[in-house]
Amino acid sequence: MRVRINRLIIACALLCVASLRVASAATPPDDENSTKPTAPRPTKPEKGEKPPKDEPIVWSDHVTAGPAVTIKLKRNVGKPLIYQGSLDRSQESTNTYHETDTFFLNVLCADRADGLDLIAVWRTYVDRKRVERLANGKEIKPALPNSNDLINLGPNYSIVGSLKCYRYDDFNRLAYRSEQRLTIKDGRKLYGTVLKEEGDNVTFLTATDKVEIPKAEIESTKIIPYPHVCLNETPHYFFPIFSARAVSPGDTWKFKVPVIIPVDQPAGGVLPTQFDINYVGRLRDVRTVGGSQLATVDYQVSGAFDSQDPECAERFAPEALQNNRIVHRVTGSGSCTVDLDKGRILEKNEVINVTLYGHALIPQGNENKPKEEENKASITSRYEYKLLAPGTKLLSGAVVPEYDEH
Repeated sequence: MRVRINRLIIACALLCVASLRVASAATPPDDENSTKPTAPRPTKPEKGEKPPKDEPIVWSDHVTAGPAVTIKLKRNVGKPLIYQGSLDRSQESTNTYHETDTFFLNVLCADRADGLDLIAVWRTYVDRKRVERLANGKEIKPALPNSNDLINLGPNYSIVGSLKCYRYDDFNRLAYRSEQRLTIKDGRKLYGTVLKEEGDNVTFLTATDKVEIPKAEIESTKIIPYPHVCLNETPHYFFPIFSARAVSPGDTWKFKVPVIIPVDQPAGGVLPTQFDINYVGRLRDVRTVGGSQLATVDYQVSGAFDSQDPECAERFAPEALQNNRIVHRVTGSGSCTVDLDKGRILEKNEVINVTLYGHALIPQGNENKPKEEENKASITSRYEYKLLAPGTKLLSGAVVPEYDEH
């Protein structure tokens, strides 16, 4: 299915968008009958695997030799973890801003099903400051409310009671739903689920119909994930990801996480700009502190969407590609400390960089030369948090509860 764009909506305008409308011409609506959520796809998880030579990874901290360990989180259902955190985010573009926030996070494992923890993250702002500078030089200091919000990562959620929860496995991999795409030899693409295969036919269920398709007419079948929304602070809830195998200091592991930075279409819905963020993790060290075994994990992330890339270009009509270009790029790095005995993240610091680029030729009519529009934005987001000790008294007067079962 190809998307026709009458006019490009520049990606930089999306910085204030709060949520993704799931249904669109190119991305089918979230279907509860689609494939069960799965964890991000590992890529060659053999022990000691290193990143490809054409993508060199440079680590700033030295490795300290130590034992092989398995880093596995242990979340107790109904027991919240309370973190104190901060965010420092800035944008460089025609309009710029700098925002600093402090907050508390209540991370609750509301339930466990199919081997996955259903996690709701409730953020309570304590202090927020933002300075905006417009293209005309005017400076604005908006009053930002100290709101209480459930973190929204897009369509891959499940409802537990009144909570919107996202599914994580024991290695902190954020699960996603997926569906199948059948490419027919005549060029059509169908999205949905294969119900059955009998003889020479395939029965395929789409969002609106059930169709019988001769196998001889099918060119290919591909699993398409529903991407997580990568917008504002949401990428800070995708990482870290740990290896499912035992690793020694210096070992690395890799995963791909499907994401989308949503771009609205004038006619409604969003453009099919999903891409994978490539994650590389590395165990830096394992040490004993106060009788507990602690692991330090470093990681780096990178990924890009470019509408002119051949794999992305097939999602659009030729005339759209001729007049428009969209580029989204994500890079970043972080580190965290994990208590291996208790199975929880103690602290994390992370920097995510997002680059947005949009170029369009706008028809002017009457044989006039098309108007060229180009927007760029670079956003840098520094995020950190630390687990508060049980018994800590919060500003509200509440006391941090015990985390462990007794």
